[in-house]
Amino acid sequence: MALRQLQIVIHEDRRALLDGLIEGSGAVRDFAVSAGDGLVLVGVTIRMESVEALTDSILAHHKHDKGFRLSILSVEATHPKLPEPEEEAKQDPEKKWSPRFGRVSREELVEDIEGSAKTTPVSLIMVVLATVVACVGLLKDSPAVIIGAMVIAPLLGPNIALALGTTLGDLVMVRRAIRSNIIGLSIAISISVLVGLTLARGEGTSEITARTMVDLGDVLLALASGAAGAVAFTSGAPQVVVGVMVAVALLPPTSVCGMMIGRGDWLDAADSALLTATNVTCINLSATGVFLVQGIRPSAWWEKGRARGASIRAMVMWSVALVILAVLIVLSGFGSS
Repeated sequence: MALRQLQIVIHEDRRALLDGLIEGSGAVRDFAVSAGDGLVLVGVTIRMESVEALTDSILAHHKHDKGFRLSILSVEATHPKLPEPEEEAKQDPEKKWSPRFGRVSREELVEDIEGSAKTTPVSLIMVVLATVVACVGLLKDSPAVIIGAMVIAPLLGPNIALALGTTLGDLVMVRRAIRSNIIGLSIAISISVLVGLTLARGEGTSEITARTMVDLGDVLLALASGAAGAVAFTSGAPQVVVGVMVAVALLPPTSVCGMMIGRGDWLDAADSALLTATNVTCINLSATGVFLVQGIRPSAWWEKGRARGASIRAMVMWSVALVILAVLIVLSGFGSS
């Protein structure tokens, strides 16, 4: 059972209202100590899936209070244990499963994913180095080296950030994610074109050939992997994301596309670009669907309508794009047969 501790700094005069919000939330009050200047620090332990409902209530009533601050900390263990959800459900039949069960709060999710939407000097350097590693692995026909490149600079993060920004109607996050995607893919293609011009000669390796062959199985793989990546982030299990990076990597097909352009092999370049576009589309479609199913919404009621509209438009756009890509995949299969 994943636990969190909420630490709330609030003015003493507003303490009674906060206590009322905490009561009945399933949280256990740990302490309340003076923080000076008329402020008090209150700490409560609560199950991970119950955090969002309580923090939404607290923010709705206190976020404009002078001196207010809310922090969310991870708790490894506590004794005595909090009641299990099943036990609470037996005691209170009104408590049923909700989409929030088993996922982190919206604030934690945004904090984890938002950073991957930003373009920083470090992220750009990592993309450059990862592209070089990927190209060497492709030329040497080494799966181990290619996997290393996927882990060094995963381009999965910006796409998950794009899906989350769309779900929340956060235009700033959406713009950052799109920019990060464009810059990252552009750098990868540019470097791999240079590699194709200077190093890629003769017959392609099996690893290169694998990225120039795309079928409908790749669509299913990308959809499942994108959903798995979204679930991994929302469940607070980032170690699972590494496996998703390997399953539906964007860097190797992008590198192959650039190398084929450098060699002047436009047909293979188009096939690898088709694979890259398929992965991007499927990741965003499935991740947005997962976020919607899990009930991830903005906290303010006036933002929910805008976010819902943005999510619907995004789902329609990605679905149409996927249909077009599926048709192209089928046609490319006929052309190569």
